[in-house]
Amino acid sequence: MRVTNNPNISADTQNTASSAKRAGKASGEKDSKSSERVSGTEIEGDTRPEISARAKELASAKAAATNAPDVREAKIAELKERIAAGKYNVDPKAVAERMVDEHLSSGIG
Repeated sequence: MRVTNNPNISADTQNTASSAKRAGKASGEKDSKSSERVSGTEIEGDTRPEISARAKELASAKAAATNAPDVREAKIAELKERIAAGKYNVDPKAVAERMVDEHLSSGIG
């Protein structure tokens, strides 16, 4: 029950208003003064969410990958020649170690 000092509003009217307000919030209706949740960040008034340094770094990496050429023609031609000549040998252990090192240094997972 809500208590107020306003003599013009009866206790029954206050209870009804409080019940309606609670019902509106329970059904997902937003109060104009309530805070909103955006991506786990609570926003009130003019407060804006900030992009973390990690997010900026990832956006930069994505932009670099998007702008990079899809195919390196010279590298592919060289590898084709080496494979055809039987001179292309891969050390599977070195490849596995590098994959693990890159994964661990990326900070993902």
